[in-house]
Amino acid sequence: MANYDNIIVSTRVRLARNLKDIPFPSMLKGSPKSSEKVINSVIAVCDKLFEYNVYKMNSISEIDRVALQEMHFISPNLAANTENGVVCISKDKKMSIMINEEDHIRAQCVIHGFALEECYKNVNSFDDKLSEMVQVAYDEKLGYLTACPTNLGTGMRASVMMFLPALSQSGKLSKVITMVQQMGLTVRGMYGEGSSAAGYLYQISNQISIGVSEIDLLKTVANAVKMICESEELERDKLHKIQGIALDDKVSRSLGILLYAKRLNSSEFMEHMANVKLGTSLGILKLSMPMLNYLTEFCQPASLCNYSGGGKLSAKERDEARAELVRSKILER
Repeated sequence: MANYDNIIVSTRVRLARNLKDIPFPSMLKGSPKSSEKVINSVIAVCDKLFEYNVYKMNSISEIDRVALQEMHFISPNLAANTENGVVCISKDKKMSIMINEEDHIRAQCVIHGFALEECYKNVNSFDDKLSEMVQVAYDEKLGYLTACPTNLGTGMRASVMMFLPALSQSGKLSKVITMVQQMGLTVRGMYGEGSSAAGYLYQISNQISIGVSEIDLLKTVANAVKMICESEELERDKLHKIQGIALDDKVSRSLGILLYAKRLNSSEFMEHMANVKLGTSLGILKLSMPMLNYLTEFCQPASLCNYSGGGKLSAKERDEARAELVRSKILER
């Protein structure tokens, strides 16, 4: 059995919902009463379920909006909606409820590691309570009504973030992509549709949500992820056997750069971090994979600005802050 902890970074399950008889968010501009009705409805549901913080896009800084996006709490669409965009984030950082994004409600749960069942349980609890308290837009034939036709049906998107350096370097990732597409799934970069796969990070998720149950969607994603994990682990072992000391040397050099560099730009950080994570998964290095995954997330530009006090930083200052953060966290081990 593959070691999922060295391959799977995080799991996300998201449900798209809209309130009955209220226009989709794209039609709510200039309609503050309808927007407030959606916001108040979601807050009433959250009040029943968990402790949370509320962030209105028009009352937080651009840096904070981008930082929330980098940490996967919100989408670029919500970050851009400074008229009526809102997010409720649970105190444990697992649940985030985006309000007035493409749909009225995008309820999502993100958990580190392989946790499809737990993520689904959390968002389903929110969905059940939402349906108790308000009327949700639903059609007997089409299922949940959504702004984008690809979300019709269950309105669910289940995705798993995976670290796939060996499949990428061996050239076999294209076969994996073809396989998951045949299963009705898709492969995207670190920040979803249209983003690049920096640091060999890929999201595996369902492509459609109509004509299949939520449970079947979860099973399909889980089966695909398990097969990919087995293939990735096999390719990692092959890579180590073929490259031997050359791979050990590359990994060690990357660790040296992360430990002693005074400046690290984003691309070189992702390159060397990927090498160190691969070396850790193969036992070449004795580091914590959760800590390395944490650094990958928090070394993004806006998060670095917040780490350094919340003000804007120049590119040079971000590179210096990134190097300092990486060095301090690795030395803590």
